[in-house]
Amino acid sequence: MDHGDHGNGNNNFRCSMKMLFNWDTTNLCIVFSWWKVNGVPLLILSCFFVASIGVVYELLKYLSRKYDEKIYESCYVQISNDEEENPPVLVNRVVKLTRKQQLIRSFIYAIQAFISFFIMLIFMTYNGFLMISVVIGAGIGFFLFGKQTVSNREEDDRVVNCH
Repeated sequence: MDHGDHGNGNNNFRCSMKMLFNWDTTNLCIVFSWWKVNGVPLLILSCFFVASIGVVYELLKYLSRKYDEKIYESCYVQISNDEEENPPVLVNRVVKLTRKQQLIRSFIYAIQAFISFFIMLIFMTYNGFLMISVVIGAGIGFFLFGKQTVSNREEDDRVVNCH
């Protein structure tokens, strides 16, 4: 399916939108009509950019987790200041958020949702190079920012170092 250049004045370049998996390096428009790839150098640059979007997505997930930890820790400090000898252990505690905390968390979530849909649109170019770039970026981001995991078991609420 060919969508042409839509009157942008560049008659030499025609965006092609493939609906099947492909490895094309020319006449490729990525999400926007101005993000044009017509050769290997621009494709390589675009692949690096796409991979960086995947890393940023994982960074936002990490920042969201860190912000939640900050909220829980501030709640824990308030509770433990009330009890001198045996501070309570937080096990799956539900924390009521302030309006500011709720707005910040919602803003981070909205950016995550936008980036995830943007990544989906890139993936839907069905271009193998871009698909691989998305996966590589997500993998690098997860490696850099996914160093902690959370246990959902009530009896196990401690941080465990895995070797």
